[in-house]
Amino acid sequence: MSKKGFGAKATFKYAFDNFMSRGGLSVFIALMCMFVAAIVIVAVLRFVANVAAPQESTASLWDQWWLSFLQIADGGSIAEDTASNAVNRVVGIVALLLGMVLFSSLVAFITSQFEAMLTEMRKGKSNVIERDHTLILGFGDRVLEIIRELIIANESEKDAAIVVLAEKEKDEMDDFFRDRVEDPKTTRIVTRSGSTSSIYLLKRAAVSSAKSVVILNDAAEDAPHAEKALADARVLKTILAVISCTGEAAMPPIVAELHLKSKQRLALNISDKIAIIDEHSILAKLMVQTSRISGLAQVYDHIVGFEGNEFYFFRPDGGYGGKTYGELVFHFPTCCLLGLRAPDGRISINPDKSTPVGEGDEALLLAEDDSAISFSPTPVRAGAAMSRPASPQPKAVEKQLIIGWSQKTATIIDEYSKYLIEGSGIDLIVAEPDDAMKKEFAAIKEKHPAIAMRLLKADIDNPEILPRLKPEQYDNVIILSGEGGVAELLDSDTIAILLAFRQYFRSIGDSALRTQLITEVADSENIDVIKEAGVKDFLISNQFVSKIYAQVSENQDVLKIYEDLFSEEGSEVYLKPVSMFLGEIPQNLPFADLCAAALDRNETCFGVHVLAEEKDKSKGFGIYINPPKSKTFTLRPDDRLITLAEDET
Repeated sequence: MSKKGFGAKATFKYAFDNFMSRGGLSVFIALMCMFVAAIVIVAVLRFVANVAAPQESTASLWDQWWLSFLQIADGGSIAEDTASNAVNRVVGIVALLLGMVLFSSLVAFITSQFEAMLTEMRKGKSNVIERDHTLILGFGDRVLEIIRELIIANESEKDAAIVVLAEKEKDEMDDFFRDRVEDPKTTRIVTRSGSTSSIYLLKRAAVSSAKSVVILNDAAEDAPHAEKALADARVLKTILAVISCTGEAAMPPIVAELHLKSKQRLALNISDKIAIIDEHSILAKLMVQTSRISGLAQVYDHIVGFEGNEFYFFRPDGGYGGKTYGELVFHFPTCCLLGLRAPDGRISINPDKSTPVGEGDEALLLAEDDSAISFSPTPVRAGAAMSRPASPQPKAVEKQLIIGWSQKTATIIDEYSKYLIEGSGIDLIVAEPDDAMKKEFAAIKEKHPAIAMRLLKADIDNPEILPRLKPEQYDNVIILSGEGGVAELLDSDTIAILLAFRQYFRSIGDSALRTQLITEVADSENIDVIKEAGVKDFLISNQFVSKIYAQVSENQDVLKIYEDLFSEEGSEVYLKPVSMFLGEIPQNLPFADLCAAALDRNETCFGVHVLAEEKDKSKGFGIYINPPKSKTFTLRPDDRLITLAEDET
């Protein structure tokens, strides 16, 4: 009896089954053993046959082994025995039959394993061997925009990598990026298929050696609450899986997309290396600011993302020499100083010009590239008598029109109300307002009693509505994209409304019309199409948020900058008439003098808007962001300075 009282045959069969179940290598070893054994057996048989009936050739055992191998591997070699005796012919037939079974099985097995290996590679299950790569977990709506921005950010690197792990087929992801990313430049896009919360797959994606991790949400912004809650739970699970792989101390910075406020707070409490971007809040505040300040959208288009100017933190090796913020502005001849970052990470944007700069502080700079940053021990000279601090300008009563209801509408109305003075008004037009919408609108109206608010029920597609509404009486009109459905269809409806407004404005022929149209677009790829169709009004979309995701993945403190800029509290970006800064207009002045004029009003200047070039695309529509301090501008009364300031006055 054998092991544990079982028979030898059963024991051998059990051991053989276990051996074969280990995978392809075990099957290969078994086939090779049988193949070699068949050659040895046939060779011995031939040797014995030749001893009994000697032939003129192939008398040695080696010769018999070689002939046996040829006959098993190639059935045509049996012709070698044509002149042999009957025993050798019989042995040749046995070799042929063994070859047909064993050699064919071995070849078939190798072929199937090779095909399986290719299939496995196509599935994206192999290990990723990368370092300092950006790891994107998930395949949300913004993945393409993020990758496009990261490609621009990686242009200065010789060999950069972006790894995408998502629950999609590798072939599908590869085709998606191949069709939509025209030129990856120096960046390789590596895709892997599988669960983003699998510790095993995260290790295969080299999460421990990634420089940053971006976790995307698979639920859309307009998805039902239950679907968003489930998707947020998956994101939280993925965050914990990343921490399990790397440990909290060694985990790379994480940028995560979460919809629900409760889940956002929970994620932020896990680790200070986790950044959460609130898309609703950012887009709503951005739309409010850009609608109130003409040209601001183009300014943000220059500074959001990696194309153009970017935010950097810098500290010179020799220190600052006890300078104030106002003095330090002129020690960067090729980039603009916007603020300071304290050693504890606190960021101050546009601090008072008399603020002393500590040796542990870092300068917050706006520059085209880190290679463009240079600290000059000698300050750039600025004129002393060309500016005059202007008195604060009185705020004017404004009237705003918002068309459509989405999850951002309430935030937009609330943000608007923080900027407007008493007597201003906000009208909201909705085709079919429901009870929940009415209740939320009433709550905002009660929160801001000084602002006149109206909820109007009207179908804006009706051609009789616009003449009755008289949209020319409003300072701004914001057209919001609908929710749910296909992005292309949503954009078609939005663009139709936009064109109706433009045709109405043309029909009234008011040359002094100042109403500004701000349009939300669901699919950012439609922006260029709309511009080519002749629509010049600025179009805003979640492309902005996607660019911020990419920037924050490279440096998480960038999120603090945007949160400050998009907030009503603190300093924001404004385009102000030069008459608020200069005593004599027109003037030919270097940019350094304009910076000095802005500092006299405790503002930080980082650009110029030349109105005469506003329609010239080749000159950036007259927007000059971060020009050299030595660049001279001929400024006229309608031109504006782009500054960081507490308010528009």
